Order: sequence, then structure tokens, then C-alpha cells
Amino acid sequence: MGDIRKIPVKSQEEVWFFEKQINLFDILDFFPADAIETANGEGKKLLIETDLGWSFETDIEKGKFCFRKKSKSMNGTGKWVIESGLKAGDTICIEKLGDYHYKLFKSSH
Repeated sequence: MGDIRKIPVKSQEEVWFFEKQINLFDILDFFPADAIETANGEGKKLLIETDLGWSFETDIEKGKFCFRKKSKSMNGTGKWVIESGLKAGDTICIEKLGDYHYKLFKSSH
């Protein structure tokens, strides 16, 4: 198992915000610096596997410090939040599998 960063879901209201984006600001050092959007455009792509059996490629938006792919209808963090049934008391977990390879999953208490 690789290194894991955890983001607690403190309230049901937060779930709504996580549907829009998963803020990575507090764990930004967990990702390669060149995966963050630059003034010239997108950053280097990260492969994000999920515990739901699908994956997506994305970079990190510079101003918002979140994964760029956050759609609810296509593979991204919005879809993952909805399909995983994320709720207050859960923890969003991001495991580093390789330099540009991560796994997104939840831990329920």
C-alpha cells in the first residue's frame, strides 16, 4: 500500500461541495508540481483510479486547487462522490500508487 492522504467529510452540507470539487489545497504537496496547471495551460496528467472500477485522467486546476475532471455525468470527482454514496462521517482517501498514479476511495466509519 502506498502513502495515503485523507480528507474528512464533516457534514452532509460538505458532500454538496465535494460534488462540485474536492479541494486539494491542504494536500497539494502530495502531487507532482508539474501536475498543477501553469500559465501556459494544463499540467501533466494524473491517472486517478477509483474504488468503483473506473478511472480518469486529470490535472490540478491552479486557482481552485482541485482535480480538473469534476463532472457528475462523465468520469471525474463529481460522479465519484455521487456513485460512492459519500456522506457525513466518511473520509475521502487518495492513495499514491506511482509518480502520476493515484487511487481515490472512501473510508466509512
